[in-house]
Amino acid sequence: MNKFTQFKTLFLFIAILLSSPFSLATEMDAKQQLKVKLAELKTYQANFTQTVVDIENTVLQQANGRIVLQQPNNLYWELFEPNESVLLADGTNIWNVDPFLEQVVVYGADSALENNPLILLTDPDSSKWQEFEVSQSDNQFVITQKELNGGIESLRLVFNGDTLVELESVDGQQQKSLLLFSEIKQNNSLPKDTFIFVKPDGYELDDQR
Repeated sequence: MNKFTQFKTLFLFIAILLSSPFSLATEMDAKQQLKVKLAELKTYQANFTQTVVDIENTVLQQANGRIVLQQPNNLYWELFEPNESVLLADGTNIWNVDPFLEQVVVYGADSALENNPLILLTDPDSSKWQEFEVSQSDNQFVITQKELNGGIESLRLVFNGDTLVELESVDGQQQKSLLLFSEIKQNNSLPKDTFIFVKPDGYELDDQR
């Protein structure tokens, strides 16, 4: 999976997890139930393992890392060695730090997400949700586009109670990225500087805003 595809998957993850709160309906269908669950994820911290496979189930990448999320639209994502990198979203900008190249690439949050239709799931206007289908089976939800147009075609979220434990995305080339979470902490307070970006000394800045 190339870096641009990783960006889209990560930002989709931000979008889904950091949705604005929604009202609880008396009789909830799968979509409404998912909205309610996502509204409960005020903050989220976890370690993860990531496995990316192609359409023939050949492993393309395996990685370990850490993720920290906070509503609205804040993300700290770190991949550990040998795939070392850091991605930080502060609600306005998205910073990608590449230690191998000693480079930081910054994107405007809106422009980085504009080509991903599932970002509409963050819109408080419920009509946006009508562009997607949500199905539920026990503790998992599958989100799919009604009209496939590339990018992320589906997203599977697995919960243990109200705790998110697994996420799998499938792109237009049927490439799958599976994230399994461990050491999970939900709705704990975070240090105020968690999502403040500081450029490492000596790193080149590539401004794509």
